[in-house]
Amino acid sequence: MPAIILFAVAITAAPLMPPPSPLAGLEGCWQVRGQVEGKPMSATARGSRKLGGRYLLLELQGSNNNDSHDTAIIMADAGPGQLTGWWMDRFGGPGSAAGTGSVEADGFSISYAYPSARFVNRFRRVGLGWDWRIDARPGGGKASLFARYTLRPARCPARFGVF
Repeated sequence: MPAIILFAVAITAAPLMPPPSPLAGLEGCWQVRGQVEGKPMSATARGSRKLGGRYLLLELQGSNNNDSHDTAIIMADAGPGQLTGWWMDRFGGPGSAAGTGSVEADGFSISYAYPSARFVNRFRRVGLGWDWRIDARPGGGKASLFARYTLRPARCPARFGVF
């Protein structure tokens, strides 16, 4: 009896690669200028990957020692087009909040819920830098500008870090 030999070939489609995360664009150091509640501020920021590259830590250090703008924000991709974040600043526990957001055509947004208001952070790519706007929306009311910054590439200072 002749032998019958069958060959099975498995054809699988290559997995679709997710689009690059906009968080990668925040890696490196930045000169930050802007205003918070109408008052001018300046700072240095550094974005660095943590925990195997799955998180981006954005540290913001105010320009003077008494500056209340020292902040650490941890952000991560949380599924297709979705982001998560945790905001921490020098105010301690009351200055800390979890956030959720999404990838958008020209950047991304993450919203942090505090007891007094929801703070919506919008990062938009502008040339080599970023425009970062924070709107406060108290109790679901009308949003108003809380802060606005421009981030421009800068050299990382020695011994930088707030976290």
